[in-house]
Order: sequence, then C-alpha cells, then structure tokens
Amino acid sequence: MKRFVLSIIAAVMVVGMVFSPVALAATPTRYVALGDSVAAGAGLPGSEGTVCDRSPQAYPYKVAAALGTSVTNLACSGAKVDEGIYGEQVRSGTEIPAQLDVAFVSGTPDLITMTIGANDIRWAQYLRKCQVATCGTTFDNATTAVLRGDLRVELYWALSQIEQRSDGNPPQVLVNGYYNPISTTTCSDTQQISAGERSWIRTQTANLNQAIRSVVQQFAFAEFVPISFAGHEVCSVHPWIQGVRLPAPFHPYGMAQDAIANANVRMINR
Repeated sequence: MKRFVLSIIAAVMVVGMVFSPVALAATPTRYVALGDSVAAGAGLPGSEGTVCDRSPQAYPYKVAAALGTSVTNLACSGAKVDEGIYGEQVRSGTEIPAQLDVAFVSGTPDLITMTIGANDIRWAQYLRKCQVATCGTTFDNATTAVLRGDLRVELYWALSQIEQRSDGNPPQVLVNGYYNPISTTTCSDTQQISAGERSWIRTQTANLNQAIRSVVQQFAFAEFVPISFAGHEVCSVHPWIQGVRLPAPFHPYGMAQDAIANANVRMINR
C-alpha cells in the first residue's frame, strides 16, 4: 500500500503541486527539531552514551536561544525519512517512535527545522569507501542516482504528512541542506582520498542538496536552507568538521553548529 501511495506522490511531484503558505509568529511557542546525526549533535559534548547521540550543543538549541524559546530535539543518528521522520526507527535494539508522531502529539508546532537525507543515500558508507577503496565508480553514480530518486519521493511524503497533520495550517518548516565535508587540501585524515574522489564527493553533495531543494520548493510552507562551511572543511587551516580520529567523523562541531543555527535564524527573520 505504501509503495502505491508513493507512486501517486511521484506523479504529483511532476505536476509541481504547491500547498498554501503559512506565516510564522515572531516567537514560536513550540519549536521542534527533526533529523539525523547532524541535527542531533553527534560527537558533541553530552551526546556520549545516548541512543540518538543528542547533544545540548547541537544547532537546534542555538536556534531556540536566538529566538528566545525552547526546543524539543527529536533528531536521531541514523535516521532516514522513512525510518526516523515518518516511520519508526530501530537503533541499538531500541525502538524509537517516528519523529513526526512525537512532534504532533500535543498539536501542531509553530516551527520545525529538519536535517535529513544523507542516510537515505548512504552518504557515510560512500565516504568510508572513498577512504578505504575507490569511490565514484560508474556503479556508485548509478546507485546514488536511484537513491536520490527514492529520497525525493520519501521527502515529498514526509512534507505532505506535515501538511495533513496540521489540518491545512502547517508550521514554517526549514529543511537544511548538507555541507561539503572535505577540503581540496590533503592531510592525514584524507590522504587515502584522491583528488578525483574529493571532486566526486563535492559533486554528490551538490546533487544531494539539489534533490532536497527540488522537493522543498514544491511546498510553500517549507524553505530550503543552504549550508556551507567553505574554508572550514576537514584538512582546512581552521576546520569546523570532525576529523576521522574524533567521535563522529565528518560531523559538524563548534563553529559549524553556530553557522547552521545562524543560517536558520536568518531564514526565519527574512
């Protein structure tokens, strides 16, 4: 049944259906953060030993502080759209309810931020492959293209769910993009990754962001938030991304979380 529904959604996407816009109150009373390990704050202080790697230093808390409100951060490492956002996720033997179910349990939030999509295209696996083998093969390109197609359908379904659950009066939803994690400069963290593979990573990051953006722009209540750490990638002089020897390789920390928060706050205050 789900696949039948998703096929209908895919057809609607081609038409380019756009839902009605919604205004955000100056200070959201209920702010909920959804997403994966980036939004959870994997590798940041306070995330150790938690099932979902959630840290109070993750960007949703910085957004909340800037807005003068609080946040319910439901993001969880390993989350995908269908296994995390609108479907149940199982992590380390623990069943985690769908993030949307929890987000709407007390009514419609005023604001939702979300970082999702990297796990859907198996991004961590490809980064690992670039380190230990060869990435960017013809098979890799074909596989990532198929996975991006599935991501577009799943994300469309998730945003449709937000619209339906809010009875036609959806909150403002900010869907964050992803950053290129690796500098053009080589260091010990990337010495096994060739220049061609680094170029492939940059291209795939752009492709992932375009897939997310192409869905988000079909919903008037949602906005795509581009994220860039240009000049602060792994192997840069002042990296904002965890290297391979840190708790969560290629995940943002420190100033990177501030940068994500600032990008979201700017979008809210436009």
